[in-house]
Amino acid sequence: MDEHHHIDSNIHPTTQPHPMNKRHRRHGFTLVEVLVVLALILLLISLIWMAMGTIQRQARTTKCMTNQRQINVANFGFAADNNGTFMSPRSDPNYNAGIGDSNPVADCSRGGEEYRLFTKTYDSDGIDRVANISGAQTELDRALTDGAAWEYLGDLKVYSSPLDPTNRLRSYALNAYVGEICPDNLPIDDIEDLLSEGWRSARTLSGLPIPNKTLMTICEEDHHGGQPLEIADWNNQGWVVKSWTENQAWWDYPAPWLEEGVTVSFCDGSTQFHEFRTPNLGQVLIDRSASGSGYHRATYPGDPGTSVYRENNSDWVWFSNRMLPGRFGSN
Repeated sequence: MDEHHHIDSNIHPTTQPHPMNKRHRRHGFTLVEVLVVLALILLLISLIWMAMGTIQRQARTTKCMTNQRQINVANFGFAADNNGTFMSPRSDPNYNAGIGDSNPVADCSRGGEEYRLFTKTYDSDGIDRVANISGAQTELDRALTDGAAWEYLGDLKVYSSPLDPTNRLRSYALNAYVGEICPDNLPIDDIEDLLSEGWRSARTLSGLPIPNKTLMTICEEDHHGGQPLEIADWNNQGWVVKSWTENQAWWDYPAPWLEEGVTVSFCDGSTQFHEFRTPNLGQVLIDRSASGSGYHRATYPGDPGTSVYRENNSDWVWFSNRMLPGRFGSN
């Protein structure tokens, strides 16, 4: 056999792959896939947004209670420096009583005790401490720096809650039953009735029967003129509910900034977020105020004196029993 015609059996002819064997390669995504990815991204963003909102609100609530705790410490410091007497919850003197004044109200808060006022929002000495700003009566810096708490706080930010949507300087009020002889911020006839019954508040820590259940501070909305919530007047005097009455009336309201509840502090130094039994309680009370403009004297819907009313209005019961437990309230 001719050597040129010899074919090596170990050599295989080169073969080309069949076109059908080529894999089809896609580039990019289909419209459905893009929409699914976008939907997932939007869902994640919304979940993160809600989580951030919750975290921020919790942080503001915690800061709010921290402020109230600092005010507690300031009140204890004031009492330590003033023979155990707390600062007054008022922002101006209750009654300008002189020596020998026989009016029973003279025992509540004498003009000579102006040094004890939590804040000073009157200008009897010719100094402006309140001004009309954006249609509302607003405390100026001087109202706080001239008050009894300033020496122990020294920071305007402590007076303002990060939850407060208004432009006021002070978000907190002191318990009107603590720091005076009689419940503060009431009409003269109510005070006289209380004194005639022999009821007194507590001016000192030793005068508190149950400190850990007695309110010290609360976030207040002292809504005076029916204006929008963001335009609010300053918080006048102390904070009080008419816990000695049977009609379960409110004299002051808890702040309506959160629908769920309000932050408070107690006379033992502790703080708490009180969850409302009545949703959006603060706004409900503002809407139902006796004057129709959001200024004091509100009642919750219901029939006064009945068990149903008492059950439905259990927020009033909760606060009433924590104004000065052991003297006022049922427990």
